[in-house]
Amino acid sequence: MPRFRLAIAGLIAISSLMAACTPAPAISARPMGSPINVGALLSLTGSQSAGGQMAKEGYLFCQNWINGKGGVIVKGVGHALSIDIADDQSRPSIAASITEQLISQNHYALLLGATNDATAARAALLAEQHQVLMVSSGASTDAIFNTHYHWFFSVLAPRGRQFQDVIDMAMAQNPRPQTVAILYASDSLSTEVATSAGVYANAKGLNIVYVASYPAGVNDLSGQLGAAAGAAPDLLLEAGHLSESVRTVQQAQQMNLQPKLLAFSDGPGPSGFTGALRKAANYAVGTTQWAPAARNRTSYFLDTFHYSLAYAALFGHLPDEHAAAATAACLTLEVAIERAGSTAAEEVRKALTDLDLNTFFGEIKFDDRGANVAKPAYVQQIQAGRPVLIWPPDIATARPRYPDPGWAKR
Repeated sequence: MPRFRLAIAGLIAISSLMAACTPAPAISARPMGSPINVGALLSLTGSQSAGGQMAKEGYLFCQNWINGKGGVIVKGVGHALSIDIADDQSRPSIAASITEQLISQNHYALLLGATNDATAARAALLAEQHQVLMVSSGASTDAIFNTHYHWFFSVLAPRGRQFQDVIDMAMAQNPRPQTVAILYASDSLSTEVATSAGVYANAKGLNIVYVASYPAGVNDLSGQLGAAAGAAPDLLLEAGHLSESVRTVQQAQQMNLQPKLLAFSDGPGPSGFTGALRKAANYAVGTTQWAPAARNRTSYFLDTFHYSLAYAALFGHLPDEHAAAATAACLTLEVAIERAGSTAAEEVRKALTDLDLNTFFGEIKFDDRGANVAKPAYVQQIQAGRPVLIWPPDIATARPRYPDPGWAKR
């Protein structure tokens, strides 16, 4: 912790020094019009509040940045961006009522959010019924995208891609894996990830030697792990939750289950994973939508490094994937408004369908479902006790360590 705080303090000091040494921009002579008011639906309290609070900061950072450069420019006129943030309490029913309020009472035709799949599903339905545009920073399930909403877009890579990039990374290694086992929690989102992983693994020529589900939140996975060990898979993929990922590593170590790669949909990255497992966490692989170290090519806004610096200077800590996704969603809406030359929902929607934007968050380009099909899920691996990006190669900061050398060498 002291080392992390020192790193943050260094970032803030560097950012402050850069700000002090950079001449203030000349005051623009551009005329200013009325503010552009946008509603935002976030989970600020309840079970999803950690991600929602970070998303709030991401939206506020974007709002400050846009207004600092003269606002959203519509046909040569600057308009301050004003984001009205509402709390859905992490409850889908509240998300529905809040969305209705933002539309019917506040009369917003443009919305940001919601910040998780469950609340986004309810909010998207209301937006569709009212023909109000919504750009989400938290929806990734194909169940939403496959509804083919006309008015809903999300900047996240679809959840079905989560293990595709892990498989691509593994298939690029030597020796190439030949077999895979898949474990998954019995909830709908984990099942979706596991099903997509199986389809993609087959397409890549991997032999699926074992598949099993388990009740979400289970404390004992020894039965499933023992059966998987009997099949001797090269890859073991688990779609579940953080507590299950930790338990899987602990029990795999106890049972000396040793695939060439252990990969999780929720695990490597959050401090709870490495904190609980310590050295046993090394070599485990997971995915993330974004990380401060990602070296993405940018055509608009700040690059990843300077975004992270400026964000740390403003909030006192680095952005995470929730904050970055929120900033990216806000920027996406801004660019679409400017290219449309209008705040009319249909005009902005048309601009979104034509958008192909390289940002610090990755490429943003939507398919006919409103899903961001251009963006991969980034693969990270615990190396020497910390997560590092290892895939795709163009954004990676380290090479994959493969195959896993075994529990004794951690």
